[in-house]
Amino acid sequence: MATHQTSPPLPKPLPTLSGPFQPGIADPQWPIATPDGADAERYAIERAGRISPQSFVTVLAMDIAASRRQDLADVLRATSDFAGREMGRPPVKWNLPIGEDAPATHRVTVTIGFGPSLFLTPEGNDRFQLNHARPRWLRTMPTVPGDEFNPATEGTDLLMVIASDHPYVNVAIARSVVHGYVDKRLLVRRIEQGFSRPDKREFLRFDDGIDNLSNAHDGELDKFVFVQDTDEEPQWCVNGSYLAWRKIRENLPMWEGMSVPQQEGAIGRHKQTGRPLSRAHTGTGDMTPVYPSPTEPADGPLAAHIRKVQPRRPGVDLFGTSDLERRFLRRAYPFFDGLDSSHSVRCGLLFMAFMRNLRKQFEWPVQMWQTNPDFPLRDTGIDTLYAKKILSNIAGGYYFCPPAPTENNFVGSGMFS
Repeated sequence: MATHQTSPPLPKPLPTLSGPFQPGIADPQWPIATPDGADAERYAIERAGRISPQSFVTVLAMDIAASRRQDLADVLRATSDFAGREMGRPPVKWNLPIGEDAPATHRVTVTIGFGPSLFLTPEGNDRFQLNHARPRWLRTMPTVPGDEFNPATEGTDLLMVIASDHPYVNVAIARSVVHGYVDKRLLVRRIEQGFSRPDKREFLRFDDGIDNLSNAHDGELDKFVFVQDTDEEPQWCVNGSYLAWRKIRENLPMWEGMSVPQQEGAIGRHKQTGRPLSRAHTGTGDMTPVYPSPTEPADGPLAAHIRKVQPRRPGVDLFGTSDLERRFLRRAYPFFDGLDSSHSVRCGLLFMAFMRNLRKQFEWPVQMWQTNPDFPLRDTGIDTLYAKKILSNIAGGYYFCPPAPTENNFVGSGMFS
């Protein structure tokens, strides 16, 4: 009787805790070269040069109860030191049941982002005298069709994104912040928790990260995610990254009442394989669509999600920018909040996107393509997922994640000079 041979699981890559970038943005990252014993084709499609998201995420939205620059610096130093300790802390062993071994690491990352209110409040108050150092594109997130919240009141001074491979590790870190053990001037306004699946699918049962950025393709991940010296940004922002995050609720009864062809037409991909509906495909595993014309319905419905967020038109636009230069890194996690007040399931996606230029890479695709009813043709409609109210944005905001702190400094220390 033949036995089925399986290759041993690949060891997960570790976060980069020393370097120019904050951990938890473009790491942990799979090596570009195929490890020994791995299937080269599948590895190239699924992992090479891509991020390896941890299994659980916790998002803390916080305000700072302070008004002086020195108070802010003290809070940021305490927060930065705390994040460094938690990321370097090994898993505990003393409380394990008999016969169980502690993992070598929980792959903890703690990423800190600054909201626009840290530089200028909605009332126009430059409370820390730092508005002159504000990242160029950082502002209150504008409203778009599908919003069920007010970004002006939802935004906070700080966002902390905790990720690890064990849910209680995230809970323990979050508790320390909430209970004031880090700094009592940190006021937590919102906590969100999400999880990931090994197959990267979420509640709509499509692969959410199938065409994400990868450093295997000419280093595009780092190129599109992190601010560079040539960008017109304050010097302290170099090696930092903008973060656009949204809590997106998914209307599952409506979605599950659609046929598979209707679902595929709304997304623009085949549900089982993930391959695009376009007549031609390219890239590793034929997972990337080819759209010779943005107005050709033979390559899939014009209002399909993937066509509205990335039309992939040949050439450049009137600003000399190609569509592919407007891509960003997606680092999303499904969430499940149980029942709402009407006894409907409340679930969806904690959508986090990291990019080098917020205006060019996020606002343009959202405002000019995804929610523009006249793109690519008049009366095309907005993204089908929002037009049919399958998706709705219920929280979110813009943040800037500074570069990693250098020795004896803290996250964001450069803006004080």
